[in-house]
Amino acid sequence: MRSRPLTAVSIALLLCLAGCTVGYQGEPAIEQTPDHLDPDRDALGYVDGYWYDDELDIDPSDGLTDTEQEAIVSRAMARVQLLRGAEFDRRVPVELVTREEFREQYPRIGERNVSDAANRLDNVEHEALLLVGPQRDVSDVRAGNRGDNVLGFYSPSQERIVVVSEREPATFDDELTLAHELLHALQDQQFGLESPGGPTTDGTNARNGLIEGEAVLVEQRYERYCETEEWQCVGDDTGSTGSIGPEFHFGVYFLGFFPYAEGPSFVEYHEQRHGWEAIDEMHAVPPTRSSEIVYPATYGEARTDVTIEDRNGSFERIEPSDTIEYASVGQAGVTTMFVYTLYDGYNESAVVDSREFFNVDESGDLDDRRPFTYDIGYAEGIEHDRLHAYADDGGTGYVWRLGWNDRANATQFADGYDELIAHWGGDVVAEGDRTVFEIEAGSPFAGAVWIDVDGTEVTIVGAPTVEELGEVYAPAANA
Repeated sequence: MRSRPLTAVSIALLLCLAGCTVGYQGEPAIEQTPDHLDPDRDALGYVDGYWYDDELDIDPSDGLTDTEQEAIVSRAMARVQLLRGAEFDRRVPVELVTREEFREQYPRIGERNVSDAANRLDNVEHEALLLVGPQRDVSDVRAGNRGDNVLGFYSPSQERIVVVSEREPATFDDELTLAHELLHALQDQQFGLESPGGPTTDGTNARNGLIEGEAVLVEQRYERYCETEEWQCVGDDTGSTGSIGPEFHFGVYFLGFFPYAEGPSFVEYHEQRHGWEAIDEMHAVPPTRSSEIVYPATYGEARTDVTIEDRNGSFERIEPSDTIEYASVGQAGVTTMFVYTLYDGYNESAVVDSREFFNVDESGDLDDRRPFTYDIGYAEGIEHDRLHAYADDGGTGYVWRLGWNDRANATQFADGYDELIAHWGGDVVAEGDRTVFEIEAGSPFAGAVWIDVDGTEVTIVGAPTVEELGEVYAPAANA
């Protein structure tokens, strides 16, 4: 799926550091300019009678005939093939719809049908991340964020592309959405995309770091050829910069945007060293943790998992039968938890400096190829995490355990978490083997939590009240 570039335009303009500008500077990031190819020798730059560098005498602003649309799609397929180094097995149907048609026909695009238990686990995960309080449903927040921002999508089940146009009649506002979704169709034909995500948030972000990272990288290279006018490209991207409404949730957005921000550099790292063949092989053995995307050289390295022994009392474990029974957010989730304090509007304090999250180049410009970086200090060294969710008639609770590569990083995270709880109105009410916090009633995360550091592991327990912490996770018999 491709959405409006909120990161490079709207967010940057609203939230960028003072003096920061947005835009690409420098030469296109493509090492080799393709020579004109002989279709008998190499078909990658040629599809259904159209070359990648053909110039089309088409004005898309007043709509397109079937023949004109076919020509644009064929040329774009040839370009995507050439940039990706792989060939389509078959033509991909492309449907153009207006924004209004999109709203009517696809009101909940991108949502999965899950059980109530799976949805509750999702909600508790976001509560533990201090992103969405228990009074709201995360699926509704995601739907509100999408709003008018979807520019197009590829449906693996239907093997077709839908491109959304801001014009009437519908047309191609630019070629970038088409290129992005064509790359997804190519992935589906070559590797299969029926199950594009992992069973947890961390697994989904890791897998999508490969899938979306590849699509964004090809889209970026496609765009450079358009910008430098080496390729004639239709459209002017009218209306694609988008806007941010008052209910836009930056925390949920940052968590979901991870694959688009970190994925392209992950894919390019491996493609530059080992060619597209290495990316082909990754589709069979995709990354499983978001930290692998942030640090591409760690792809495939073994990590130490963490375990949780259920010691709940009156609170019952939430265990969905249609998906995995625990949550895991990884480095992408931990980073988002801290960065959200920059934009949550709850109070004027923030736990991290915006310079640690924004990726700004030597000229002070926001990097539109990688606007955010998810390797902030508080998330450094996370190996794995696991969260169990619980509920009783009065509310929900959780036990969240995070494993780190050394004691220093575990302690650093715990120190940052103390600041995070204070940001949301928490006060220390007990100290000892573990620190107990009570969060003020006016906070969206009102309730109680305790945190304990044991070597390289950090355990966090949350409950509606201090008294109920022990009903979520009772002290061990020998504690």
